[in-house]
Amino acid sequence: MFFENIFFTNFFKKKIKKAKENKVQKTFVNGALMALTDMVPGISGSTIALVLGFYQKLLTSIKNIEFKSLFKFEFKNFIKSFDFTFFIPLMSGMIFSFLVFSKLFSFFLSDESFRSNFLSFFLGAVFSCIYFLLKEIKIDFYNFLLMLLGCIISLSISYFSVGEISLSFNFEIKLIISGFIAIFAMLLPGISGSLIFVMLGVYPIVINALSNISNLESLKILACLAIGIFFGLLVFPKIILFFLKKYYFLVLSFLIGLMFGSIYALWPFWIYKKNVFANKTFLVAAKFKFPEIFSLEFFLAFSFLILGFFIFFKLKQKILKKT
Repeated sequence: MFFENIFFTNFFKKKIKKAKENKVQKTFVNGALMALTDMVPGISGSTIALVLGFYQKLLTSIKNIEFKSLFKFEFKNFIKSFDFTFFIPLMSGMIFSFLVFSKLFSFFLSDESFRSNFLSFFLGAVFSCIYFLLKEIKIDFYNFLLMLLGCIISLSISYFSVGEISLSFNFEIKLIISGFIAIFAMLLPGISGSLIFVMLGVYPIVINALSNISNLESLKILACLAIGIFFGLLVFPKIILFFLKKYYFLVLSFLIGLMFGSIYALWPFWIYKKNVFANKTFLVAAKFKFPEIFSLEFFLAFSFLILGFFIFFKLKQKILKKT
């Protein structure tokens, strides 16, 4: 009875009722799902937002934030422009998901065999996403041209990314740029911020930093990313809303090209070298390789690729039926 009196007072009943009315729990879950999918290379958290029906609200809410007021120390205007009932539960869900699942992802990336199958699974997911995106557009000259451009850009970024891992000044700048570009991808349905991290060669470092957030070096990494993400949020929401409204299919074609180009970055077979950074051993892709077709390595990787394609194919089919 004592605990009942504590937890079932009118005060708490009113709070719970108000939370349900404001859909706080649902927004928290939406944030958790967004973060989980954004950690997956090739799948955008914005795709989840689009499917669940709050993508437009997400972009509009970010666009409406008065960042200029923050720079001018006009905190009252900034607070008024900030949708707390939407952003606080959404960000709480995202933080929860990042902290929980990053440890699992970090484990898979630390072993060569696990890493190969991990990348194969998400390569299959990327193929599935490309398949459904291609169904949305008609291939004409301009769409093909933008696909080709996206593919070249994506391949170039992946190929010329530096493999060395060290928190030098140049690497800090690279992290800021990574965060800046990644938030652009995160806000677009079809391509994830994690895929940008993979293409730029910082994905294992970011995942490890999230899974060891109490570490000082991890905090430095996340701080650099946060700076890039912040400046990206100042620029991209308005641009994305404009182009998606005016040139939806051209934007989609460019995204498909980026995803095609990312196949190189998600290639599961590499000769790795080990690099120790912040008391953590990282596998750094050193040389591209082709496995023997009848080897166990190839069979497992191919099986995970098919599994990834099938799971995300079925998931997308169910989402399309609901929508």
